[in-house]
Amino acid sequence: MTFIIGTPHARGAGYYRNDDRLSGGTLSEADVLTCPHCQAVVKLQEWKVRGGFCRRCDAPVCFACYVRMKTYGCEPFLKLFERQVDAVVKYEQYLKRAGLERLPETTPQLLISP
Repeated sequence: MTFIIGTPHARGAGYYRNDDRLSGGTLSEADVLTCPHCQAVVKLQEWKVRGGFCRRCDAPVCFACYVRMKTYGCEPFLKLFERQVDAVVKYEQYLKRAGLERLPETTPQLLISP
């Protein structure tokens, strides 16, 4: 599987190539982008059929985020990440002020493990 960044077909797109011909498979090639809301890899040909567009981000989004966007609006990945980090920091500050010990089962889980 190969990802090449920067193809001339789409602004900011990468290129996906999966060559399974040696093991009896097929050659798959596609232009890809990452969804700005969840960081999923979106193949542009599949996105044309089943995908959405966020006017606030001005970028194509995956189908799952397109459906979620109808209810919650634009939720960029960085905004969700910052919200999670703020929750952990506020929790740690609360425990420090209250003089309590940290319990692993009550600590908010980070989106990305350290």
